[in-house]
Amino acid sequence: MPEWFKRLKPFVNDDPKGKTIKRCPPFIDILQTGWLIGAPADTYLTITDNGANVSWESEFSETVLEEHSHDQIVGHSQIPKPPLKFINYWQITTPPGWSCMFVPPVNRDLKYFEAISGIVDTDKYFEYINFPGFLIPTEGSIMIPRGEPIVQVIPFKRGFSKKAEIRAMNKQELEKLDFTRRQRSSKNSLYRDTMWEKK
Repeated sequence: MPEWFKRLKPFVNDDPKGKTIKRCPPFIDILQTGWLIGAPADTYLTITDNGANVSWESEFSETVLEEHSHDQIVGHSQIPKPPLKFINYWQITTPPGWSCMFVPPVNRDLKYFEAISGIVDTDKYFEYINFPGFLIPTEGSIMIPRGEPIVQVIPFKRGFSKKAEIRAMNKQELEKLDFTRRQRSSKNSLYRDTMWEKK
């Protein structure tokens, strides 16, 4: 959990009606979904020319970062920054039928690096998966500490239908919606207390 979230109180001025985001299950669930993978070592970077030139070093015995060519991302909004790739040393394997989304750590203040999102069929691809992305600072010297969250890995089961039925609600659905709204007005935390399943 982010440090600011750990310090946050669940209620504003101890008022039960003044809930903070610490009592918001959707926010909490996405923070806890999947795994966070951090930087493998303290990495010292020097960034110049509005982010166009980057050099780095680390005491780690293996490679920490690699640079890609601008030719691979012609037209991308982050140019002149070079696309960098954090090298990952964790093997990620999921059960048959399960893939993983790789996204920047969600609901966090990203200070150093923003990964490019992607999906890998981790039930079939038995190999380390590296994390391309862009540095956030554009000038100066920074240190990305060992363990700093680089990517959030969210497993999901393939095969769900993406076909959507788009229409107006029928009478039964409108009645159900009205019932839910009446419950919400009479209970302080309807979803959290009666529907939410802890993940």
